[in-house]
Amino acid sequence: MSTIVWLVRHAEMAHHRADVGLVGRGRAQAEATGKALAEHISPDDSVFISYSPVKRARETANLMYESIRAAHAENDDQRPASLHVPSSDVALRNAGFMPGERIAPVEPSRLYDLTTNPEMLLSLPRDQADFYRGFWDSADPMGYWLAHDSGGGAETPAAVQRRVLDRLREIFCSNGGQPGSTFWALVTHSAPMRAVLQLALGSDPGEPDFSETVRIENAGAPERATVWHRGTVASLSLYDAHDSARADHGAREEPDGVL
Repeated sequence: MSTIVWLVRHAEMAHHRADVGLVGRGRAQAEATGKALAEHISPDDSVFISYSPVKRARETANLMYESIRAAHAENDDQRPASLHVPSSDVALRNAGFMPGERIAPVEPSRLYDLTTNPEMLLSLPRDQADFYRGFWDSADPMGYWLAHDSGGGAETPAAVQRRVLDRLREIFCSNGGQPGSTFWALVTHSAPMRAVLQLALGSDPGEPDFSETVRIENAGAPERATVWHRGTVASLSLYDAHDSARADHGAREEPDGVL
């Protein structure tokens, strides 16, 4: 049977200046997303939920899980065959910062104080310091990240694309012959979502809404997937970030009810 992946942006939190959890409206967004996804799940299906290892993504995943479980508990004959407890997945992490000589990428919100500190910025290579200033001053920080060289101070869009595509390949190759469909909800950030959508669509689609979903399905060949995003259906190469076809760019309408 089919394997369907939903990329989900985490729900709303107060700010990006620290690793914080969701605000009340964000909790409602996450619950609503879980309820909407539950409508696509049939009795024989399996459901997996993974999340980026930060508070806002973990809380979004857990609220979605509880919402899906509650929705199906209301109707026993629609209960999914297997709803798995959410688990952390580092492949879904945000585009990481690596100021100075750091090797391992770090969640930007955890480095806000460091990468906005004037004395720290003076100690960094100029291109890194300029990148951090531009990033935090931008009205669209992740759009700035996509369009500007960080001088080694952040993961590149290509690096983020590769780790997300690697995870998608693993998921699409792992369907173990269950009787129903397998659904994966991957709770992540705008940076990975925009980087992957840029490959599929040929341009940056802009900032996703909180809890917005992008649907991805295997396209019948191991190396390709089909992406549904805001009324556009596109083709995505799962193997080479530089070889992804920019197919259809709005030429095909998204079917009604697709999440």
